[in-house]
Amino acid sequence: MNNTYRLNLKVTYYMRTLAVIALLLVCTHLALYCYHYLSEKLPWLLRQLFDLDEENNLPTWFSHFLLLNNAFVLCIIASNLAQEKRYYWWALAIGFLVLSIDEVAGLHETFHSAIDFNWAIPAGILVAITGTIFIPFLRSLDRRLATIYLTSGVIFISGALIIELLSEDMRTKSLEYALATALEESMEMAGALIFLWANLNVLKTQKQQDIHIHVN
Repeated sequence: MNNTYRLNLKVTYYMRTLAVIALLLVCTHLALYCYHYLSEKLPWLLRQLFDLDEENNLPTWFSHFLLLNNAFVLCIIASNLAQEKRYYWWALAIGFLVLSIDEVAGLHETFHSAIDFNWAIPAGILVAITGTIFIPFLRSLDRRLATIYLTSGVIFISGALIIELLSEDMRTKSLEYALATALEESMEMAGALIFLWANLNVLKTQKQQDIHIHVN
């Protein structure tokens, strides 16, 4: 028996909802740590639940969800293209899948513990190499779309790598570090959100209507 499933998605409403959730998570982290360091100490269990620098909590799940959303939408975009145009899109999908796995599995933390220097340094080199490889892909895109992709990438990488390097020598149990973490994670979320918005609009253009995903 051949069943068909249909998912209708309103891009504007969906993105607004995700943006509001991201903003609430960042604001909650900031409020808890400002109160903790400037007024009265709060229980660790409460702070851990919303701490943007911790694993296995609400912000980590949401960041993973954003990255996995991008991987999923990129897979659909790639499947709608001609064979010779799919490769870069599939590469992006795989890249975002790896990022989403890293968000919950902490792969870069494990790598960092095995080396004597900050993991952001080799990651920056890898980003530079990947960016060079993707230059032909960006040139093949509409200029507006390429600009949005570049902007989202710069925002995401600046948070993930540059802020990470700048906060390396900060005391982890300090308001300064909590603020740096908020900046780092909010930039990563913003970059992922902008990239997802662009990808959903690419998919919407492919469909020439509101997004309908059919699974046979």
